[in-house]
Amino acid sequence: MSMSTHNLRLHRYVLGFSLAFCLVSGQNSHTYAEQMTGDHNVPVPIEIKHSNQNFQFATYYGDHMVLQRAPKQAVVWGYHPFTYVYVGVTVGNQTQYGLVNIQGIWSVTLDPVQDPGPYNITARGLAGEITLTDVLFGDVWICSGQSNMEFTVRMGDNATEEIQDANNYPHIRVFTVNQRAGSDIPLSDFTIKNSIKQYWSVASSDSIGGTDVEWGYFSAVCWLYGKYLYQKLGYPIGLVNTCWGGTPVEAWSSPDALLKCGLIRSAQITTTNRLTDPDRSPDYKYSEALALSADHSGLWNAMVHPLLNMTIYGAIWYQGESNAPSPHNYNCTFPSMISDWRAKFHASHGQNDPTFPFGFVMLAANEPDMTRFDGFPEIRWHQTADYGYVPNSKMVNTFMANAMDLPGFLSSVGSIHPGDKQDVARRLVNASLAVAYHHKDIPYQAPLPTGYKVDTEAHTLELVYNNGSDDLQLKTSVGFEICCSYGNQTGCGKQSWWVQTSVDRITRSTAILSTAPCPARNVTGLRYAWRVTPCSFKACAVYSVHSSFPASPFLYTSPNFSKDGTYTIDGTVPHPITV
Repeated sequence: MSMSTHNLRLHRYVLGFSLAFCLVSGQNSHTYAEQMTGDHNVPVPIEIKHSNQNFQFATYYGDHMVLQRAPKQAVVWGYHPFTYVYVGVTVGNQTQYGLVNIQGIWSVTLDPVQDPGPYNITARGLAGEITLTDVLFGDVWICSGQSNMEFTVRMGDNATEEIQDANNYPHIRVFTVNQRAGSDIPLSDFTIKNSIKQYWSVASSDSIGGTDVEWGYFSAVCWLYGKYLYQKLGYPIGLVNTCWGGTPVEAWSSPDALLKCGLIRSAQITTTNRLTDPDRSPDYKYSEALALSADHSGLWNAMVHPLLNMTIYGAIWYQGESNAPSPHNYNCTFPSMISDWRAKFHASHGQNDPTFPFGFVMLAANEPDMTRFDGFPEIRWHQTADYGYVPNSKMVNTFMANAMDLPGFLSSVGSIHPGDKQDVARRLVNASLAVAYHHKDIPYQAPLPTGYKVDTEAHTLELVYNNGSDDLQLKTSVGFEICCSYGNQTGCGKQSWWVQTSVDRITRSTAILSTAPCPARNVTGLRYAWRVTPCSFKACAVYSVHSSFPASPFLYTSPNFSKDGTYTIDGTVPHPITV
């Protein structure tokens, strides 16, 4: 039997099966809003795209979109007015069939598609035929977080040039979720009116530049990450931006994730205090919707959960500023959120990697006052689950860009929003290529101490970076501090104080610090770059010669800092902050 004859017979069988069920169940079909929520009063979009009455694709599928390429399998889904009938979806030479369930929802999983396209995707059912046009297959990345992810290309450095340059990247496609009050229940689609700010669009000066209104679209970090990634990979990139300024990590975490950190007693959404928005410019107009969005799990329910049916390659994240006032749980909440996102994206249809790549930005410097050390240093350390680097055993397949040396003191929207998103994105892509794409010989790990040697007679402490494998560059001797303790104390506790120390000299992969400001026997801790703003632009103390990345901040305490000898710092375990 030829393949065409087989497909024809299968189509006739499916059509007959569908007609039989339609006669039985057609009277039980649901309206669009009822299918999704069971609520007759739920508002629906005024304009449903790609719709033939109630036969339609899910709201975040559209012309010009990017679906996930091979070897993964993309999922296409939508709604149909008749239940228990089949819908056939054709892409290129393949047609896949999905049964419409009792909620009026159909879904198909495509065979892997390697060729980028463009394609038309046509769904056929008893209610007619609907089509998506100009669809590409590439890698789909979700971008999320708070205002430094929301910060647009138009607001950043070199905005005019960047917006014009977007016309050169028609194989990058962008989509922006609109900000709306958090939901008490997980939503399955963006069915409520105005839930989508920007439908799938071809990259251009219009779609990337947006309007002249601040905080519109498109995200600078998300766009530049996709742009630089495309330059390296050479195939389509789809960018889905879902973010909201001034929001804590708890708002983006499911109850399951919060439960693991003891923030709720059971996997139920609870009422919490409304949070303000500390990272907006002073003239930003607040709204009740913004305050509502800060509820535990509210934005997870409204702005992430609807995306679970997509097949994606990975996610990037820029957030933490709103958790800085109370940073202590972030070493649990952030890793827990990542693990939970992965688990739920994978469980939705099985096509997403259970450990899909997840990248984040280590918080940038904030204000020009370089004496403050509250909040931001702890968040930076906790972003790595207290290891000081990623990936690690608690945060597998995770990568980061350290932005602590990229302040923007003169930013028009406040120093907490630096304009240089280009360096942020370049560092993020560099790490992504190494971790998410397994490219070889790409230096991406920032310098971090792996051992030290104490000489009490010479009053020196020699730090060894990256097991001696990295060439270091010293730009300034400022940034290191030692903890001095009274008497015979062996820990950096209440009867201790931090004093600045200088770098006597630097060798290929070591930094030799002076402990003279404190008797060597009383040194019980060491920290680096432990400030909200540790340095001016690209002027922190230690950098890698190979990658040009700044050394990571750290804080270690040990009684061995006061004992002669050579010691290792165990990088296989976390180092919680105890002072």
